[in-house]
Amino acid sequence: MDTIYTIETSYQIKYTTKQPVPIEEIIDSLVSLEKLLKRTPKFLEKHYKGIKILETQVTVSSIESGSLIEDFCIKYIFKGKDNYDNAKAVIDKMIEDNQVVKTIVAMGVGGMIAYGLVAATGESKPAIEAYNNTIINIGAEVDFKADDIALVLDSLPKKAIAREAVQAVRPAKGEKDATIEMGGNRHMTMPKQFIEQAPMHYEAPMPSEKSTTYDNIEVFIFASDRDNSDKGWAGVVPQLFEHRVKFSLSDSLDPKKLHGRTKARANVIVHEKFVKEKKKYEVKMVEITAVN
Repeated sequence: MDTIYTIETSYQIKYTTKQPVPIEEIIDSLVSLEKLLKRTPKFLEKHYKGIKILETQVTVSSIESGSLIEDFCIKYIFKGKDNYDNAKAVIDKMIEDNQVVKTIVAMGVGGMIAYGLVAATGESKPAIEAYNNTIINIGAEVDFKADDIALVLDSLPKKAIAREAVQAVRPAKGEKDATIEMGGNRHMTMPKQFIEQAPMHYEAPMPSEKSTTYDNIEVFIFASDRDNSDKGWAGVVPQLFEHRVKFSLSDSLDPKKLHGRTKARANVIVHEKFVKEKKKYEVKMVEITAVN
């Protein structure tokens, strides 16, 4: 016969804002924090060996204005066999160590937000690195190793975590001195320098490179090398761009047969790289795969 085990704990987040927070931002933060809290079983399963959390229920127990305070109740549901003594012993320990469970939940949410901001911005700045160190130190207090924190974070969907992190921080973005207090633990407070690193809105990062195939398109050849397929070739594809770029020939083409020609109709692959400063793609190289 299966036995259902249930553990409940609480989580609080406090935005030290002085002005009212727009309803839209409150809703976005609630939805995002619910999603983040529903990801915390991975941290509990990593710490408490031999358990499997089947369901996580998150409810809002209260919302207070002034400094915006959101209180959540989290219920973790387990299933195990009556004779599975090890699982029952672990679950009994979790019930006894509810403060440890609460710390792991808060640590997990804080770690996911920091991880998400790095994913959202594409870089880890000093304020985020400092907060990551705080998460590691708090994890050490409950015997949660830094490597295990990293393993859990790396197993999560990066784009989803990035979006949830940005929306979770957003209520504090409207005031320059606002901070975010996490899980009732003052050591886990996100300082204003950390919050400043979060964008107001999440934009999925552009792929660093992309390649597009074009068939039977005109190419102008400005430079060629009869003895080399990868070096000494350059030109333009006037239908697509007019600045000179590197050309290369696929292995199936004999450079001697194309050498000396100034234009041709060809099948090509245009390789582009996203230039972050310009917020656009630029052509870096054209590969000629066939000449018509």
